Amino acid sequence: MGLMGGTALLTGFLAYGMSRGGTEAITAPGQRQILPRPRLLTANEPLRAGKTVFPDGHDGFGYNGGIPGPTIRIRRGETFTRRVENLMDQPTTVHWHGLLAPTDMDGQPHDEIAAGTVREYSFPIVQRAGLNWYHPHPHGAAAIQAWHGLAGLLVVEDDEEAALGLPSGDSELFLVLRDAQVDAGGVFGYIADIAGTQGGVPFVNGAAWPRTALPRGFARLRILNGANARVFRLGSEAPLTVIGNDGGLIDTPQPVDEIEVGPAERVDVIMDLRGFTPGTKVGLTCNAAGWRVLEIQVTEAPYSDWEIPERLSEIETLSHTGEPDRTFVFQDNEKINDTVFDMKRIDFAVPFGRVERWRFASARGAPHPVHVHGTHFQVQEGTAPDDRVRPVYPWERGWKDTVLVRTHETVDVLVRFDAYEGRYLLHCHKLEHEDHGMMMNFVVGRNPEEAMRKAELELLYGPICTSSG
Repeated sequence: MGLMGGTALLTGFLAYGMSRGGTEAITAPGQRQILPRPRLLTANEPLRAGKTVFPDGHDGFGYNGGIPGPTIRIRRGETFTRRVENLMDQPTTVHWHGLLAPTDMDGQPHDEIAAGTVREYSFPIVQRAGLNWYHPHPHGAAAIQAWHGLAGLLVVEDDEEAALGLPSGDSELFLVLRDAQVDAGGVFGYIADIAGTQGGVPFVNGAAWPRTALPRGFARLRILNGANARVFRLGSEAPLTVIGNDGGLIDTPQPVDEIEVGPAERVDVIMDLRGFTPGTKVGLTCNAAGWRVLEIQVTEAPYSDWEIPERLSEIETLSHTGEPDRTFVFQDNEKINDTVFDMKRIDFAVPFGRVERWRFASARGAPHPVHVHGTHFQVQEGTAPDDRVRPVYPWERGWKDTVLVRTHETVDVLVRFDAYEGRYLLHCHKLEHEDHGMMMNFVVGRNPEEAMRKAELELLYGPICTSSG
């Protein structure tokens, strides 16, 4: 189903899209709302997708009644087990974005959860600590479901990160950034744009133009760009230091003036509030839009001698000195390498455990946040317009699962699939692009040709058995 199939749902969404809150508080900063802090999902609590209400009063979709949904915390080495209930009147899926999961647990569009049904997920957590998230992935309807609130955070913890003593408790914020279309009458809606739907009002954790308080000292901001298409170029009056991203901690702290975060990317930042007197208001800004997306009031705090560690993590460096093994050209708003996504087609096969160099290219007119399922990769230098070098930005060090390929850029990544064999996805994470077909199926296997044949048959006829199991 293409996006036009998904937009058949549009009337239903807009029918309950009227704001019940004050218009001024939505369309302009006005009296800022208090920043919501998503609750934790308890150990045996199902994840339920259904209708809910934003903090400002307008209706949407959410998990367990929240926008964003409750945060899931789990430790490396544990088994992730969760029951998902679809209480909506349409099919959905839940993709555990950033987690290394078997094919049938990954939440791909091939594994829809029909309206009124449930699905059980269970798989081991085999990766390091980091900020991940969960969101819908039904082909043709991912954009509209995510736009109306279906998203939540999933935090993996481990001993390596815990040993650093990073700011926590009142000094740690989890921030889900997005934007929304809200007109002068307070109507929250969705007008699809094939180029990528954007809105004129920023939301953080489901609240428009929020405010919060942080103790004087160091604060940890763990940020997800949960928008359909908007790129957030973040800055602040306070000094910012990047310590992690999609794949967890980077090797060394990276002081920055700005951070550019594309859709689906995460960034882990230390904000230094030591130089501000209590009562001072500091902003987290989206510089390109001129937004002060979050206002932070500095409060008094007891003295702490904690400093940002000089070394954060030891990270394996992948090596591949040759030309790209594969090149993916993202074209218009719906194609990769001149093809549109087909649920029943496998586009390529990748050898299990081998390091490959992949090249992503934005052919015309738009940036593309490129996401690869089933692995993490390492960003390499690329090319920018006028034959300039496209560098590896400070927030792109270490391990990533999504990288922003700007207009007319190429970006190389080194990728190795060594967690699971099976079928996975490569796609643009501008959700309207994804829904229109800017996506590919691929398969990982120790015998790539055999794995591809088996995967193609399974897509056509369902699971099959082989002599090797």
